Amino acid sequence: MNWLAKVVQGEPDEFVHAKLVKYGIGSHHGPRAHLTFSKKRIAFKADLGFEDTFIQGYVDGAPEGTHRISGLIVSYSDRTNEFADLNMPLLWKKSGGKGPPTYKAKLNEIAPLQDIKQLVQNEGPTTFFLLSMSPSAAGTPWKMTTKTSFPKAPKGAEEGQTKVKAPVFCKGALANTPDIIEFILQETLPDLWENIDQKTKKVEILHTIVIESIEIPEDPNLSFAEKRKMAKRTARLLRKVVIDDKEFTSEYEFVA
Repeated sequence: MNWLAKVVQGEPDEFVHAKLVKYGIGSHHGPRAHLTFSKKRIAFKADLGFEDTFIQGYVDGAPEGTHRISGLIVSYSDRTNEFADLNMPLLWKKSGGKGPPTYKAKLNEIAPLQDIKQLVQNEGPTTFFLLSMSPSAAGTPWKMTTKTSFPKAPKGAEEGQTKVKAPVFCKGALANTPDIIEFILQETLPDLWENIDQKTKKVEILHTIVIESIEIPEDPNLSFAEKRKMAKRTARLLRKVVIDDKEFTSEYEFVA
């Protein structure tokens, strides 16, 4: 389940905690997603933070056979052994400077869909799948592209403030089938899915994350990096959703 959906449903966990580590006290732009529905396809554009949803939607519904897959896997913990038994061999490179080490593996090959499914099942709170995929044979509308470098952190946000540029970190299209649309709505609109019907054409989702306080561990034996990683944040998720011409706003308090 997408980490934002977990917040909406009142189920913050270690994945939500990991997403908040980069945020200090104040208001911050959160991930956005734009969905466009037609009879045969669901087109999407999204920020970092939603890419896992559309990757899972792709592997769940894409046609069987081989697929072109390229991109990068980034992990902030050493998980090389967990990926070692996959049919898709990965060559990991470790890098690090003053901060914690980073593990990266590049992908650029043609692989069976089943192997790709096994790959993305190895999710982790600090592991990112920055993948672009499409069927080897003709398989429209199935296609998605994801950037392989993380976007720069935007400046602080005012509550409810919008950004002008559309999200472009992850974009593509999935087939508009009952199973896929149910999955996408559960992941992106767990609180509003009942407002979507066959007449819906467009959905825009905007988030603002407000960090109210940070509780830092007092253990003197912990390094600054360890304290930062373990600190708990009291936060609010401000959510604005526009379904065609109808606007919905909501707010969710949580600790992670």
